Amino acid sequence: MKIAIIAGHGSFPIQIAKENPDTFVLCVKDHSTPSDFKNNSDIISLNDPLSWISVLKKNKITHLVMAGKINRISNEKFLVNEVTHDLIKKTFSLGDNSALNLIENFFNVNGFEIMPVTSLLKDCFFTKGFYKEEFFSINFKNFVIENAKFGSNFLKKMSEFDVGQSVVVSNSIVYAIEALEGTHEMIIRAGELYNNFKNNDFGPVLIKIPKLHQNFNMDLPVIGLETIKKCNELGFSSIVLSSKGTLIADINIVKNYLQKNKFCIYAI
Repeated sequence: MKIAIIAGHGSFPIQIAKENPDTFVLCVKDHSTPSDFKNNSDIISLNDPLSWISVLKKNKITHLVMAGKINRISNEKFLVNEVTHDLIKKTFSLGDNSALNLIENFFNVNGFEIMPVTSLLKDCFFTKGFYKEEFFSINFKNFVIENAKFGSNFLKKMSEFDVGQSVVVSNSIVYAIEALEGTHEMIIRAGELYNNFKNNDFGPVLIKIPKLHQNFNMDLPVIGLETIKKCNELGFSSIVLSSKGTLIADINIVKNYLQKNKFCIYAI
């Protein structure tokens, strides 16, 4: 078995590659670059799927792991006269999970097996409950628990529409739902709204959990230090995540930050 990491944006693919130096890295153009990795690597364009297969077979890859955010191709950048682009064209009208299922099938048909990113990471989840529970008051914990219930139920009901994995809430008020802009931009938007309309002594809660019927092999929500820092800077009270489905990038660094800043993570 020879594994390749398909590397999108961010530090998460770099972390995984460092922990698994024997893996090959397939960098996605405009998202990651071979210079970020010490592993053997190559770079491909999103709009040429046949080149993906060619590079992977050349390097005798059998299994794939997806890591890092990959932005959708806009219609303006898409060359419709290229016959190799049929796969990408089909994703234009699909939600994220449906598009990923289509891409997974494309790889399977071409002889590659997709593995969950957890197969390459030893420690990447928080256990259920509050991290460093002793930092927080009973009133605060009750606030977070109630918002966790509301936000997770909301996301479950939204799952049938194959929208984002995140929502920002406070006392049954929805400040923002993740859409095409991604989690980071949604957090900024929610923070601005919260500062114009505060409905509680505690800041809003970010809930980031897998959708119902989420493709765990292709895409799990990821929380990293930058996300937590941004929430803290904008006055968020806490982040709610899944103890079995929200990946934590550089979890030891994250834990150190949480302890120093007494910022709240609650895993459900």
